[in-house]
Amino acid sequence: MRLAGPLTPVPEGRGQREAWTPGSDGRGAGGLEFEVSGEKKLGIQIDGWGGMGAQIPGAPEEGRLGQKEEGLGVQTPGSEGGGAGGQDSCFPNSVLHSRTRKETPPCLAAPERLRGVTMTTPLVILLLTFALGSVAQEDQGNKSGEKIIDGVPCPRGSQPWQVALLKGSQLHCGGVLLNEQWVLTAAHCKMNEYNVHMGSVRLVGGQKIKATRSFRHPGYSTQTHANDLMLVKLNGRAKLSSSVKKVNLPSHCDPPGTMCTVSGWGTTTSPDVTFPGQLMCTDVKLISPQDCRKVYKDLLGDSMLCAGIPNSRTNACNGDSGGPLMCKGTLQGVVSWGSFPCGQPNDPGVYTQVCKYVNWIKETMRRYR
Repeated sequence: MRLAGPLTPVPEGRGQREAWTPGSDGRGAGGLEFEVSGEKKLGIQIDGWGGMGAQIPGAPEEGRLGQKEEGLGVQTPGSEGGGAGGQDSCFPNSVLHSRTRKETPPCLAAPERLRGVTMTTPLVILLLTFALGSVAQEDQGNKSGEKIIDGVPCPRGSQPWQVALLKGSQLHCGGVLLNEQWVLTAAHCKMNEYNVHMGSVRLVGGQKIKATRSFRHPGYSTQTHANDLMLVKLNGRAKLSSSVKKVNLPSHCDPPGTMCTVSGWGTTTSPDVTFPGQLMCTDVKLISPQDCRKVYKDLLGDSMLCAGIPNSRTNACNGDSGGPLMCKGTLQGVVSWGSFPCGQPNDPGVYTQVCKYVNWIKETMRRYR
């Protein structure tokens, strides 16, 4: 996860309204605009939490993944799954340039519509070319990319509802514990089977419970990323304690300007990936839909919530998908997607707005208990 140090709330500006606008460096709506053979292209990437064949972030030392590994793959627009064993055909966290298992290629799970145009395979290839070429470009440009954001370890016990969805022993996505048997995460994190980790700020120790049933929101769209929520039912019951607690669902939607905390074990650097040794936290502010649409245009749907800090690189990143956005002690958002590379100033993170789904969450848990 790309995290900043202890954050100071942004001043209100004495009546001035905070505005989120595309940067002046060529970035367009919702991503990084770059030129290939004279044509401008727009790249967008989902925030995710994937090890992609790397060591899990519980290892004694941080591990960095190279950008010139083999085994890259993409999920083409409109293909929602159908891989071996009936699983989705990709890891859902879109680390386009990271190492991956050859039998499980990463997908491009961000919204496939770019200004109303469906992303095509050639554009996907261009995105991969751009991502893989970023190392070579680093020597000629700004070298601050490796340290764009400093991580802040979450205080022990501060996020007791945070879970990790593991594929075997590898990091896959984040999630939130709703009760002893249910976890809420992002719909694009769908797998056939999950190992659910909880109760430790590192991905060692704590509790691990298998899950084999998951329920995507029926309105989830791989093209627009609308309704990006999924419920996972644990095969066993979680043991509640001081380090394992149920999250509080919201009774209302918090307004823009509310300060919140996002947490996860995702990468702390972008475009290359470096996984932290423990759970990381950062503070962000809720952004109004009007201001967020100045960046992401029509990619921002009614079910989506934006959060960030103006003129800051603070945000969630690869490996944090499905994790919590906590505002005043309640779950207001689930990490969904954002621009690529992560950490671009004035590109807020995009979350599924949980306050609009409380009835669906409760009804689904009742139906399948």
